[in-house]
Amino acid sequence: MSRFVKQVLWRAWFPLALVVIWQLVLRQSTNPFFPPPSKILSSTRDVINVDWIKTSFASSMLTLSSGYLIGCALGISLGAMLGISEKLQLIFLPIINFIRSIPSVAKVPVVMALMGIGTATRISAISIAVLFPVLLSTLRAVAATESTYLDAARIMGYGRIRELILVRLPAATGEILAGLHAAVQVAILVMVVSEMLGSGIGIGAFIIHSQATFMIADMWVGILILGVLGITLNVLFQMTESRIAPWYFDSKIQS
Repeated sequence: MSRFVKQVLWRAWFPLALVVIWQLVLRQSTNPFFPPPSKILSSTRDVINVDWIKTSFASSMLTLSSGYLIGCALGISLGAMLGISEKLQLIFLPIINFIRSIPSVAKVPVVMALMGIGTATRISAISIAVLFPVLLSTLRAVAATESTYLDAARIMGYGRIRELILVRLPAATGEILAGLHAAVQVAILVMVVSEMLGSGIGIGAFIIHSQATFMIADMWVGILILGVLGITLNVLFQMTESRIAPWYFDSKIQS
């Protein structure tokens, strides 16, 4: 059994134990707001069908993946440009830090006010939220490239662009992946909020509709789906990190 699988199993036992305790404590409860897992599981079988997957789940995955990819592409590109230019950092970092200090959720109403309500608005909100953690992690990593690598690149006659592509970005892979990883949870959060505020479709809209119509078990189904989605993406990202940057992944495990 690989070390990664052992890590996953070690981390999974406690949440599973909590679910068992939840079931044992609340199996006789009549509180409609905290149903036992068995009741939520029963609602899950009713909620998750082909139509729900084609509408709510598919809509959420479309906005999440599109916004995340756009935000990551912009973040890496802008972060790399700023990372090789101290002058650009002096000009733009104060603005970036100011915008970054505003919570991602608070930016969603602003985006909606500017763009209206629709799929493009939700994708834009996710892209903006993802942009800043990716941009800053890329900037820091590119700017902090070891001087020995840079000296070797200059001896070989590399220009700034070639140095960036062949030296700085490969050396910064681990830190960039850390930024991409952190941005996943931010993207999910903004996706849910944007669907709750400005959409009749998606997992977030499903949760808020279930709560408003007192379908509490269905609401819990939506919440647990988000939890499973977050865990699944986290595990997939860790697997990607372990393959693309095994040295960085191993250092995180050891720490």
